[in-house]
Amino acid sequence: PKSGKAHVTRPPPRHTMSVVSLLLAPTLGYVDRGILKLDNTTFDKIIDGSRAVIVRFDKEYAYGDEHDAWKDFAKKVGESSASLLSCDVGVSEYGDKDNADIAERFSIKTDDFPQYRLWLKGSGSDKSPVVYSGEKKSDAFLRFVQEKAGVWIGLPGQVKELDAIAKKFGTAADKTGLVAEAKALGMSDEAAKYYLKVMDKAAADGGFISKETARLQKMIDDGSVKPAKKEQFGRRLNVLSSFA
Repeated sequence: PKSGKAHVTRPPPRHTMSVVSLLLAPTLGYVDRGILKLDNTTFDKIIDGSRAVIVRFDKEYAYGDEHDAWKDFAKKVGESSASLLSCDVGVSEYGDKDNADIAERFSIKTDDFPQYRLWLKGSGSDKSPVVYSGEKKSDAFLRFVQEKAGVWIGLPGQVKELDAIAKKFGTAADKTGLVAEAKALGMSDEAAKYYLKVMDKAAADGGFISKETARLQKMIDDGSVKPAKKEQFGRRLNVLSSFA
């Protein structure tokens, strides 16, 4: 028979609460979404060839515009379905100089921070990585990993179905057939129209992609060009990168 006494849920013992708090503390304090922190105990285990991994080598507590661009890039990668990890190796310049040995292993000097290295799928940490030397901007990082690692993340202006055709364009013998394939998709928005325009131009002129890329980059770097136009040119650069 029931005793009639109310069931009282007691709080867990204080030592249990302490353990939970310790486990949660690193998670709650971790604000760099999509970035996996590596050290000399985890570096070789994570970069094992099972997926592409891009690593930033920087001072232990990075900040500023370049850091913000890297965080934005990593967040977009993390939210995508791309088989790619974005990782940090934070190097301490004082005390025990944590992770300095990893930077030295790849001949990276602290004066050159931040540095970025990409290990492709199939390449472990014992293999030479691809060195990134472009602009330290989110879209530039995205273009780099899409081109070199062959992953799809999707930059502003890019269309996945047309992107797949664009990647075959450079080496295709039958470029006319690819143009017809793209048109058959029946897309008519601004982005789709630009893909088709590029395909038509590139089919007639093998050097069009490189010349148009240089022209748009020059316009973006021009201080007199309005921000809205620069955004448009940036979207077009993203499309052109798919033909590389």
